[in-house]
Amino acid sequence: MPRLQRFGFVIIIGVLVLVAAYVSVLINQRQQSLTAVARYNVTWLVSQGVIEVARLQAAIATYRAQADEEAEEAVQLWLDIVASRAQLLGGGEVAHFIREDPERVATVAQLQRTLAAAQPLVARLGEPGVADRMLDSFAELSPRLTRLVSAAYTHGNDLVSGDVQQLGNLYWTFIGVLVALLLCCGGLIGTLAMHNRLIRNAHAEVQALVQDLTRTGRQLAIAKEQTQEAMAEVQQQYRALRLRDAELHLQNDRFDAALNNMSQALCMADADHRLIVCNRRFLELFGLAEADAAAGTGLDLLMRSVRSAGRIDPALLAALGEAQSALVAEGQAGTFWREGADGRAIAVSHRPMADGGWLATYEDITERRRVEARISYMAHHDELTDLPNRLLFRERMEAALAGGRSRGQELALLFLDLDHFKDVNDTLGHPLGDALLRDVARRLRSCIREGDLVARLGGDEFAILQAPGRSAEEAADLAQRVVDVICAPYELLGYRAQVGASIGIALAEHVTGDAATAANQMLKHADLALYRAKAAGRRTWRFFEASMAAELEARLAIEADLREALPGNQLEVMYQPIFALQTNRLSGFEALLRWRHPVRGMVSPGVFIPLMEETGLIEAVGRWVLEQATREAATWPAPLKVAVNLSPLQFRAADIATSMLHVLGQSGLAPGRLELEITESALLQSDGGVAEVLQAFRSTGIRTSLDDFGTRYSSLSYLLSFPFDKIKIDQSFVRDMATRAESVAIVTSVAHLANQLGMATTAEGVETAEQLRRVREAGCTEAQGYFFGPPESATELRRWFDEPSRSDRILQAVL
Repeated sequence: MPRLQRFGFVIIIGVLVLVAAYVSVLINQRQQSLTAVARYNVTWLVSQGVIEVARLQAAIATYRAQADEEAEEAVQLWLDIVASRAQLLGGGEVAHFIREDPERVATVAQLQRTLAAAQPLVARLGEPGVADRMLDSFAELSPRLTRLVSAAYTHGNDLVSGDVQQLGNLYWTFIGVLVALLLCCGGLIGTLAMHNRLIRNAHAEVQALVQDLTRTGRQLAIAKEQTQEAMAEVQQQYRALRLRDAELHLQNDRFDAALNNMSQALCMADADHRLIVCNRRFLELFGLAEADAAAGTGLDLLMRSVRSAGRIDPALLAALGEAQSALVAEGQAGTFWREGADGRAIAVSHRPMADGGWLATYEDITERRRVEARISYMAHHDELTDLPNRLLFRERMEAALAGGRSRGQELALLFLDLDHFKDVNDTLGHPLGDALLRDVARRLRSCIREGDLVARLGGDEFAILQAPGRSAEEAADLAQRVVDVICAPYELLGYRAQVGASIGIALAEHVTGDAATAANQMLKHADLALYRAKAAGRRTWRFFEASMAAELEARLAIEADLREALPGNQLEVMYQPIFALQTNRLSGFEALLRWRHPVRGMVSPGVFIPLMEETGLIEAVGRWVLEQATREAATWPAPLKVAVNLSPLQFRAADIATSMLHVLGQSGLAPGRLELEITESALLQSDGGVAEVLQAFRSTGIRTSLDDFGTRYSSLSYLLSFPFDKIKIDQSFVRDMATRAESVAIVTSVAHLANQLGMATTAEGVETAEQLRRVREAGCTEAQGYFFGPPESATELRRWFDEPSRSDRILQAVL
């Protein structure tokens, strides 16, 4: 488009814009004129007010001529109409008209006062003179209202004349604007026609250009398709790279989280002996800062930083470095630990990598070593006397038999039992009895020579194993020294006590078989010899002799009677209460077997239970006890449980789990209310599959407990290997808790260990309120003993159910 045409087009558009604006102004003025017309209502409102006042006067006059209710209502109606009209005179354009003249304001004010005065008179129209007063008051307004109407008509005529003249001016102005708009539109149409000719010329040129562009476009489309295919491939590769990058980030985050939350210190090095990565625990263990262990740091520089930190003893560092360097040089994996002079121990697990580097973990096992050493010591030594216990004694004895007999050396075993020790316990109490046992242990140590071993087997039983190579005469001399030393008086905290010693001696020359078999035979021989010494008047010693077979005959007689005990209804099941210490409520009973012989009377379980186990009678009797106990427990209030001892022979039975379920099915007792107590000897004598049997019990809901923990072998591996629900702490530890801090420490440790492993703990042999308080503080969850009650028959224990408050009375002393 030429520049002149564009300029003309712009001018025309500008004129149209101005005209449009001016038309808007005219329309606005028009609207204002129409608004002014509304002001003519002033004249109508004022004239209507005068008319309505006249009608009110007529209504009053009518009432005065004929006073009735209808006339009174007409007066009230017109009075209300005039009052409404008076309110309209005070608003809108009328108010503006009124305020222009003071006389008009006075007229409206007088009207409002007259209406206000007339309102209360309506109710009194019937009184004489009231109607005349109202007519007179409104008659006074008539001249003033007439002048007001006249002024309103004059005002309205003036407004009408002005509005008519203004509307005429607007009319001609609007005609002129329309003519101008028509001229502008004509100029615009001409301009557009010229523009269209120019566009047709340009269109022809564009058509030629489009053909060229079409050819170019087809070429570009082909190139675009090729480019899109390439871009799609690039995007696919990019997405794959992003996905792989996200996976790598996730794996790195997981790796960092796992690495820094390991309990062991970890270090990874490459084939050039440079650090690849280490975790936070590595820095803490060796006292390093993060800058000291940056990736790429040489191991020599890293070791210098470790030595400079001074966290680890240099000698221990050297020992660790030497051992690990050997593994690195050989390219071998290995696990080892080293201990420093200060007792600190570090375990290392080293693994080579395929690229020549290596990965190693480091763990500070100092505390674990101390605990394990302490536990191992406690497991092999008697807590009261610090002598080796039965487990360690048996191990040493079998080793001595295996070594000494192979070299043709003699070996002697001395069984020692204190005479009248029970009298000391009964008269002076258990604390002084324990003190006496400690003195006995010290005296026994003074009697033996190098290579000999003295141990406490339990209670007041001790044993001495003479070193291989000693003769029978030397065994006799040792036995006499022991008798003389033990029989000497004891001073116990101001009390004087005296006990004797009976000793049975067994020689290895009288036994055969392997070390374990020979050990069993020697123990039996020494036991028989001990009984012979006691029978000889005590405070003496005896060698095992063949003539002691008579004692075996006595045992056989008891065994024969024992075989008739179950068929003869001589066996009874007694029940001792077990209390839950957290709820202070009865939680169940332990079933205990008793033998009431018609001639011997009550036979101690310590006498007949071992015989039952040796003869195999325990299997049938144990099943009978289980049936009796479960049948009785099924009548107790739930959830009271019953605990039943399981002998090693029963435990070895292949169908033990099925048998238990059968008994439970017959009795109707829920499996969760049965608890089987298993001794460590049952675990040792089992041929294997212990964990499977215990797991089978647990899967059916039957609970299991490790009985008399701490008195025999007490291997901690049992707690890790076998899924027990409870540990029963032997009464020998509970009895000493009130007087010995060591017993408190042991019970507390066992309770804490059980708690960490998710097991309950039952303290046996609680006889006093003080012992109950101690086991509660130690963390035991249950307790049983004569403090709560002795074993009772099934009939007697019904008192626990008939007297619910009995538990509260028992525990009242300690709560």
